[in-house]
Order: sequence, then C-alpha cells, then structure tokens
Amino acid sequence: MTGRFLFMCQPDHGHVIPGLAVAAELVRRGNQVTYLTSPAMAGLVTGAGATLLPYESIYRDVDLRKLEDDPLGLLSLFLDESAAMLAAAGPEHRPDVIVYDVSVLHAGRVLARKWDVPATQFIPVFAANEHFSFLTAVYAEDGGGGPGPELPGWVDGMLARTRDLAAAHGVTADPAELWWQVQDSNVVALPRAFQYAGDTFDERFAFVGPCLDERRFLTGWQPPGDGLPIALLSFGTVLTSRPELVRTCVRAFAELPWRTVVTLGDGLDPAELGPLPPTVEAHRWVSHLDVLRHARVAVTQGGMGTAMEALHWGRPAVVVPATAIDRVSARRIAELGLGRTLDPAALTPGQLVETVLDAAADETMHRAAAAMRREIAAAGGTARAADVLESRLTA
Repeated sequence: MTGRFLFMCQPDHGHVIPGLAVAAELVRRGNQVTYLTSPAMAGLVTGAGATLLPYESIYRDVDLRKLEDDPLGLLSLFLDESAAMLAAAGPEHRPDVIVYDVSVLHAGRVLARKWDVPATQFIPVFAANEHFSFLTAVYAEDGGGGPGPELPGWVDGMLARTRDLAAAHGVTADPAELWWQVQDSNVVALPRAFQYAGDTFDERFAFVGPCLDERRFLTGWQPPGDGLPIALLSFGTVLTSRPELVRTCVRAFAELPWRTVVTLGDGLDPAELGPLPPTVEAHRWVSHLDVLRHARVAVTQGGMGTAMEALHWGRPAVVVPATAIDRVSARRIAELGLGRTLDPAALTPGQLVETVLDAAADETMHRAAAAMRREIAAAGGTARAADVLESRLTA
C-alpha cells in the first residue's frame, strides 16, 4: 500500500539529511513525499525525489550560539518556526501521514489534529519519555537527564503561546499535550543501546538507528594509498560561531603523520585555514561515510549525525563538545566507552594529539565501537523507518 507523506523539518542539515534518507526510501517504494522546509534545502529535497513545500524560515537567520544556554529562547524560536510552517501548509497539501521533526513538534502535532491524519515524530537526537528528559539533560546544572525538577515559571508563557498557535488553526487540545505528551508513534534515528534509559522506552518508539543513504549530493572520497592512518575532523554548524576551535584541531593534525580529512560545510571557507600540509585535506562537503570506512578515529563536536556515522563503521570518537546539546552526546559516548571527551575551553593541539593517539591504540574502545556497530546493523536503519511510516497508512 502506498500513500502521500508530508515531512516537516527546519533547515538544519543534521535533522534534514536523516529524514530525507527515509523520504527517498519511501519514494523508491512508490509513495509521494512532500517536504516542508526552507528553500535553502531545495537541492537536497528534489535530489531525494520529494517535492519541496517552502516556507520562510526564521531558524536559518538566527545566531544559535546566543541561544545555547537559553532554553526559553531556543524553545521560543522553534515555536515561531512551527508557526511559520503552519502558515505555509494549506488544505491542498493534506497527506495520508505527517512526519515531523521533534524540533518543530508544535507544527506537526497541531497540523495532525487540524487535518485529522496520523502522524509520526522523527527524532534524530535522544528521545524523551517519562524517565529521561532530553531538555533537562541539556540544561540541568548536573547534566542529568531525569524527569527534572519543578518546571520553571516561563513554561506557563510557552503553554499560553502554544494554546494560541493551536487555536489559530482551530485546534483546542490541551497545550501541555501538544508540547510534552509522549506520542503514540516515534521513529528514533539511534540504536536503543545508545539511548539514555533505553530499556524504559516502550513500543511507541522504534529505535531504527542512523538513517543513511547514498547521499549523492556529497563528493565521494577514497584514501590516497599512502598507508597513513586516517582521521575525520568535522564540527558541523559549530564552525560558524567557533572557527578558532577547528583551527586548533587542524594545527594538531598538522603535527601528526596521519591523513586528516576536514569537512567545513558552509561554516568556514577552506582558505581561512591558511596553508595546510599535504596530509590535511579541507573540504566543504565530502561523504563522511566514505572517509570513516577507512578511518581510525573521528574527531567531532558531538553532533549526533557524525557520531552515528562513525559508529556505523565501528569507529571511536574524540569529542570536543562546543554546546550544551553536544555535551549530552559526549557524556553518552564516554559512558559507553565509545570515545574520549575534551574540554574545548582548555583544548591545545598537543592535548588533542595525545588523545587521538590514545584512542587509536585503545583496543577496548574499538571493541565497544564494534559492538555498537552490530547494534546499529540490527536496528534496521532507513528501511525499517520506512516500514514504520508505511504502517501508519492504515492507522
């Protein structure tokens, strides 16, 4: 049975790309997919065989660094983003199933009720339930992820804004239900073994592992055959606000007899790194999966996309968490023995060199990463995610 799917996601590569892998699989199976996101993602959307439904994004033009330690500001931004999405979704776009990114959950949950269609929440980060709160893990002083203390006063204002947004679209549901109630269908792009409190999540959550595909929009990569150990260095969107961090890491690898592949995306011009030794390659975009297939270690800020790509090949990570969100994944990687964590505020090239060499030589860490690779393979990935979504056609 095939149908029409509407995906909804803010223009963030770390969220759009795994969702698009699933969208592409649905298209291959004969389904129709419309993807509601910023025009900036048009090339990725059409390349996956989906139809772009554009909206005017607020998220794309915001300095996210200013919101890293401000939960109210970040949540308010996503509520505004949800409002912009809802404004762009007309009745002619009504699908059989809605698939919405967890960051813009207000938009997905309001629209599902407005149109009375089944919906699935897509979660490319840690999931949350009655036992683990991702928001608490990000902002709590102790870094814990329990259900959390008494809710702060600003929650009342957010609930009122949620109620107003829903009412503007004819939805009268309890705003608390629209915000934090556990949904009946969730696809999580992590293996259960990596999820905090993973054994407390019930059948409402499908832990499918990383959702990967061919990613034809990325340049392929092959090792040059010089026999040097290989490392991937990628800091995602952090580069835009912390270019000095990647420069420190590049200086470290310039001292190592390794082949280092640096990916910069849109955050930094390769020329800004200055002269590089022949063993350090700087690219805007290149396939991480191609590099990691041959790599010994990944060095990352802790973004979930790169972490999952590394573990897909069983590679440990050296994590330099630059934001509160990154610190949550860094803690989990360290807890599970999948890598090492460094303080970005005190990072030196020498310290990074020492840590990379230690990680590369740590066979216990490599065995842990290999075990997580097996968990990922068993989780089902993109194909299982598409199976879950197609099952919603009869919901």
